This record gives sequence, structure tokens and C-alpha cells, in this order.
Amino acid sequence: SAVYHGGKLLTSGEVGLPFEINVSDLSTVGVTNFDDSIQTSFTAHPKIDPLTGNMHFFGYWFVNPYLTYHVADPTGKVIHTEVIPVDKPTMIHSFAITEQDVVFWECPVVFDLQIAVAGGSNPFVWQPDYGARIGIMPLGGSASQIRWKEIDPCYVFHEVNAFRQGDDVIVDLCRYDSMFQGGASLGGSGGNALARWTIGTGGTDLTFSEQVISRASMELPSHDRRFSGRKHQHGWLVNMRDNDDTVDFAGITHVNFDSGKISAWDPGLNNHANEPFFVPDGEAEGEGWLLSYV
Repeated sequence: SAVYHGGKLLTSGEVGLPFEINVSDLSTVGVTNFDDSIQTSFTAHPKIDPLTGNMHFFGYWFVNPYLTYHVADPTGKVIHTEVIPVDKPTMIHSFAITEQDVVFWECPVVFDLQIAVAGGSNPFVWQPDYGARIGIMPLGGSASQIRWKEIDPCYVFHEVNAFRQGDDVIVDLCRYDSMFQGGASLGGSGGNALARWTIGTGGTDLTFSEQVISRASMELPSHDRRFSGRKHQHGWLVNMRDNDDTVDFAGITHVNFDSGKISAWDPGLNNHANEPFFVPDGEAEGEGWLLSYV
């Protein structure tokens, strides 16, 4: 993905450090590690708090520390770093923030060093016995403050958005029953659903519930980023066609999370839309333009 922060346009991938891109001609400036502040990796999906302008991000890695959380101020200076203790090098593709919280989901897709050394095409394997869990900590807080809740094994690449509702943290996301099970490809990993997770934080222990919004196969969600970490009404996702061999994108779906109404745009046979990006053109949430390419 790409993010503009601290006067720099950065691109990031699954693991490794981000690249700075020249905004005038899109040429590569080079790798950046935030003045030696990042020692492991940079997430594919950083989050910018619309109130403070701080960028929250993390990196997962193949050796300890497996998970590290960072905060960069609006100038791009890293002002906070916390190592989050986890037991294995799991594939944590994204995370979420609210105005008060950082939300991690650690799912049982685990890096296998032996497969990597042997030159395997995908060194990540499904290990359901490792379990799955949600971690919630204060935004910009200490790793010692994180609270975990065990959930049934599943996998999540992307979230639409997250927000606080009293003592509850609400996360809308794309949830899979499994991922890479038995060597399956992305396209062959089934059980995809658009779901709402509700994590109760008011008691001694976290509580968890899931509401399935749609079982249609959708991915690459987007929202109005002026409402990142705040209650949202609108989300846009890419439809996926069934294909065991690859990820087959189709059209774009709009979900109204307040009314439950779902509507879709189909680009036509053999056409493929990609991840939508919302550009505001008005004050209200969802008032603007949706950009994609086909």
C-alpha cells in the first residue's frame, strides 16, 4: 500500500522496510527506516489518527521480537515503540485503531523456517493448534497493558474500520475460516465472510462475539479515512469470484453498516476491479468519489 506522512510518500509490502517515492515523478528515493528507529519491519497497512495526525504501525518478523508496535508523530519522527510479546512468528497482515485503542488479531498462520530455507513458494502454514486471539491495548500505550482474548481459529487479512461504543470495541473485517490449509492458495482458502467483531472491555476479562454481515466473498475493504478509528456508516469492498487457483477480483460492493443495505457494481465479464480508494468531496462521511481501476 501507499501512505503519505511526514512529507514523504511511502510504499510498503508484507514484510521489510518501506520505500520512499518521489511525489513529483514517482521515482524511487530508497528504503527508509525512520532514522534507524525501525529494526524489524513495517506493516502493509499503517493507520493515521485523524485527530492527532500520528501514524500508528507495526512490524511482524521471523525471529524475536516477532511483533513490534510504533507511533510516528505528524513530522514522521518515531516517538513510541513497544515490543508486543507473542510466542511465534505469525503472519499479522493488518490491525486496527480506535480513538482509544490498538487492536491486534494474531491468527494461526505461522512462518516455517524449514520451508523458507528449502525454497518453498509459501513459507506460511496453517497451524490451528496454535490458536487465535485478539489483543487490545491503549492507543500509544505500553505492551504491559495489552489484554488478550482467545477466539476460534480463523484468519483475517483486512479490516474495514474499528471504533469504540462505550465499553465495546467494534471491528468490521473480512474473516476466513482458515488460510493456506493443506497448502491451499489464497483463492482456495474458503469460508470468507464480512463480519462484525464486538470485544467487550468493561469487565475483568475481555468478551467476544461475532455477527456475520454477509457471506459473499469480498476483500480489500476501504472507508472514508477521515473517520478512521471512529464510527463509520460506509464501507467499500472488492467482490471475489470463486477460483481455487488464484484471487479473482470482480466488481465493487458498498455496505451501509447502519441500514445493512448492500449494493454492488459489476464491471462485466472478464473485467476486474481493484481495491477502491475513497476521496472526500464534502463534509459528510461517504460524500466524495471512489477511485479504482479495471
